[in-house]
Amino acid sequence: MINEYPASSPTLTCAVLDDDEINRFTLEHYIKLNKSLKLEASLSGSVQGLDFFSTDRRVDVLFLDVEMPDLSGLDMLRLLPEPPQVVLTTAHDDFVWEAFELRIVDYLVKPFDYARFEQAVERVAERLRISPYPPLQQ
Repeated sequence: MINEYPASSPTLTCAVLDDDEINRFTLEHYIKLNKSLKLEASLSGSVQGLDFFSTDRRVDVLFLDVEMPDLSGLDMLRLLPEPPQVVLTTAHDDFVWEAFELRIVDYLVKPFDYARFEQAVERVAERLRISPYPPLQQ
């Protein structure tokens, strides 16, 4: 089920934020396989994420880990005035309620395969067709 978007579908820009290098490489590989995604940044921590978004850089979707040193992914997300669509990528399922209160598009529990990743990308694309950049709920 590789990339079911029509050829006219716009490319979605994305960023990866995960402190684990192997998880970042896996996501980068999945993004390369999906022709509807363009990787803008691959970041190793929440402080880097805040720096990236504080320079008015935007992406359509952020693949975000939760547990990171210094600042959790969810806490970093709360600090963004206009967050992108977010897909959480975490090894723990105990953040799910908090994540959906923050209007997360999807929640991927590691390890996940490419088919599950692509399902999350399809959900992002559908949400963006309806309402790009919904306000963050606090």
